[in-house]
Amino acid sequence: MKNIFVIIAILIVCLSSNQSTGQSVNLESAIKANGSGTLLSVQRIEITNPIFTLKYDYKANGGDVLGIIIPNVWSNSTSNLSGMIIKTGDGNSHDQFAFDAMINTKFDKLNALFEAMHVVNSYKDPWNFIGARLTYGNFTTEAYIATKHLDNQGLAQGNAYYTWVAYHPKHAFVALGKQEQQYWGYIGTKELQRFGSFAFINYQPETKNFWFKSQTGFGAINQKFFCQENYILATSYLTITPFYYLHFSPIVTKGTLTVKIEGKQAADIQNYEIMLGKQLGNNLFGFATGINSEYNKTVLKLSPSFELYKSWKTKLGQCIVELRYDHLHQMGSAFFVIRY
Repeated sequence: MKNIFVIIAILIVCLSSNQSTGQSVNLESAIKANGSGTLLSVQRIEITNPIFTLKYDYKANGGDVLGIIIPNVWSNSTSNLSGMIIKTGDGNSHDQFAFDAMINTKFDKLNALFEAMHVVNSYKDPWNFIGARLTYGNFTTEAYIATKHLDNQGLAQGNAYYTWVAYHPKHAFVALGKQEQQYWGYIGTKELQRFGSFAFINYQPETKNFWFKSQTGFGAINQKFFCQENYILATSYLTITPFYYLHFSPIVTKGTLTVKIEGKQAADIQNYEIMLGKQLGNNLFGFATGINSEYNKTVLKLSPSFELYKSWKTKLGQCIVELRYDHLHQMGSAFFVIRY
């Protein structure tokens, strides 16, 4: 299996050094199963200590990502400089190495993040990824440029631009973004006691493809999800292309009662799903059930879908299990998390 020895080596480091002062370990695994077999699609290994973070993402259908993040290279009362070195690829001629520097600083009421990344490889010219995020009062904006010189065949390529702007008063969050030939929209509530909702939409004018998703919670809502910090994280993650994947927990974790509505179109096929969720007990267990559909202009298919969530917390750490079964596509998936 691709780079399986890297996974084993890092796991050995995790298990042999977990007693280090101030160190934490985060393990995440995504598994998919259908009639063709079972696939470990993603494996995250993350070790954090007071000096640096070692993070490795194994991707079955993409280039692996291995990086060292230093969160505090230099700091003073208003600024912090962090650095990151990343290798992407599967150990062949298409591997890339990225050298990244970020500085967070504050000027009176303005919070700013500036980032510059230089990427080198053996098969085309080096390129740069440069941008900034600015927050002032109820407004946040972020913009990046990725410089592109030559593609794999040596043909000249233009620069790529990514940007979004958000307005976030006390109880609302609204943002618009552009990612090359795609457009994004976001809207959410925040700082409400018994209700929370967040939705996004993506549209690609050239292909007419789209994707939208809304998640709503009632009762004891998950304030860590329905909050400005998470909305900015999600907006940046979806609009600005990242190296590392980010996993968002399922709908049942968003409140006592929850509703998810999702739809997407790819080519001539449209999929829509509505799902209802319920938390039980102390919010460490939840289940959801819904109706999934597929429409290809002539045939409409309907079938149920199910999700389960269970979390265990002890003094040693946390274990999370997320399960999903999609009867329409005969697909089962699982996501496991171990933190200690």
